[in-house]
Amino acid sequence: MRTTASRGPRTALLLALLALAGCAAGAPAAGTAGPTPMGAADTGARITADDLRQRVEILAHDSMLGRGTGTPGARMAADYIAAELRRMGVRPAGDDGTYLARVPLVREGNQVEASARTRGGEAALGRDDLLLLSGRLTDVPARPRPAGEGPIVFGGYQADPAQRALSAEQLRGAVLVLRFGAPEGVAARSANYDLGQLWGPGSPVAAVVIVNEGGPLQGAWDYLRASGDGSMRLDTGTERTGGGGPPVFLASAAAAERLVGGPLGREPRTGLGTFRYRLTQGQERPQAWNVVGVLPGSDPARAGQYVAVGAHYDHVGVGEPVNGDSIYNGADDDASGTAAVIGIAERYAALPQAQRPARSLLFVFHTAEEVGLLGSEWFTDHPTVPRDSIVAQLNIDMIGRNHPDSVFLVGSRRISTQLGAAVEAANARQPRPMVLDYSWDAPGHPEQIFCRSDHYSYARYGIPVTFFTTGLHEDYHKPSDEPDTIDYEKLARVARLISTIAGDVANAPTRPAVDRPVPPLGAPCVQ
Repeated sequence: MRTTASRGPRTALLLALLALAGCAAGAPAAGTAGPTPMGAADTGARITADDLRQRVEILAHDSMLGRGTGTPGARMAADYIAAELRRMGVRPAGDDGTYLARVPLVREGNQVEASARTRGGEAALGRDDLLLLSGRLTDVPARPRPAGEGPIVFGGYQADPAQRALSAEQLRGAVLVLRFGAPEGVAARSANYDLGQLWGPGSPVAAVVIVNEGGPLQGAWDYLRASGDGSMRLDTGTERTGGGGPPVFLASAAAAERLVGGPLGREPRTGLGTFRYRLTQGQERPQAWNVVGVLPGSDPARAGQYVAVGAHYDHVGVGEPVNGDSIYNGADDDASGTAAVIGIAERYAALPQAQRPARSLLFVFHTAEEVGLLGSEWFTDHPTVPRDSIVAQLNIDMIGRNHPDSVFLVGSRRISTQLGAAVEAANARQPRPMVLDYSWDAPGHPEQIFCRSDHYSYARYGIPVTFFTTGLHEDYHKPSDEPDTIDYEKLARVARLISTIAGDVANAPTRPAVDRPVPPLGAPCVQ
């Protein structure tokens, strides 16, 4: 964490910008409709790097405390977004005439007791050895089975094309220990072990243990190590009965070597011992909100249809200190996407009504993405506009890093080839077209990106989607994901591209046709 002295100038900037946004004392109550101030600066015609920088610095400021789901920092971020929408004249589309749409959550604290009997004897596993991942930071289900045991099986690398998979009989009832990703020098394009299947309710295994060997898992380990075991789920008004899928644990490399009886290696192994666990649960109900606004379309015949543009504004809060910093600011993940959606809204809100797109634009800032896509799941299950009136959803998550001229696209042709074509046509018209990278959209890709952000909640209902991201990096889910790491010129270019796509889809004579198969609602997500 920075010292108070070093935060002073940025704190002053934050307060000044919040005052301009209407968040200072005397402003309308958070989430309520209010008049647009006369003389508000019209920056909406252009989405600029400087404007996006200011917004990211507000959202990823230390005072937001990492915007953890259900925390005061997340509420501060929601209030800031709502105030900006109000200032622009975007209409509220949340609960009871406000911008805020409550997402009912249950946080279930899980105290983990685990032990293993191996050739080295029997030993308990503590918090330095094993952490519960279920329902935290990923799309892992939040409803693990409360107790279980089974033979320890080492599965090698999760994504190793050259590796033989263990048989169904060997996996049944096993505690499967996996190394994440692929061996060094192997470019994995598919995974032998589909993680989504392994931890679903129908999984044959008793538990999954993923080995933290640094890299992309270290941020999750640091956060969980500091914040305690637990998971979140949607509060559907009924108590859950029994458990769901197997729990997913992160294990230290040293603990994993004890479980498998030596160096991990690459080849699968069986007959290693027995692992058992028990989860003791408690409950609380944190307060969380999506932030929702609408710009009505200019064509009365099409204004009842919506192009949804969204990002998640939550991050992972306060966690294990890294180099003395315990606030996980989430500048790229996903203050960058949140700032872009605000910028897109401002661009179109600055236009006279007659010049706005024919269809309405629906801006949804989701909460609880980091704990299992819960905010977008709730919104699509209980939308504030008719679900079948949403013609497409453009999801933005982490668009401020890596190569200055490229952006990953995921899902753009999975449901509607017309939407994919519209994305490419809009990109071709940009002054400097982006390189559109589809590699993460490949079926079976080990990163499982199609299943890992809020677009999936819309896609499961057959709504055409496109997910825009500029990819993972060394600061992912770490306190070092700070505003000064963002490439703001790139962020502005990607935001302008998505803004153009939203306008094109909203102005098209017909909605994007659903011309690809849509899996049955409730089926497991498949990359």
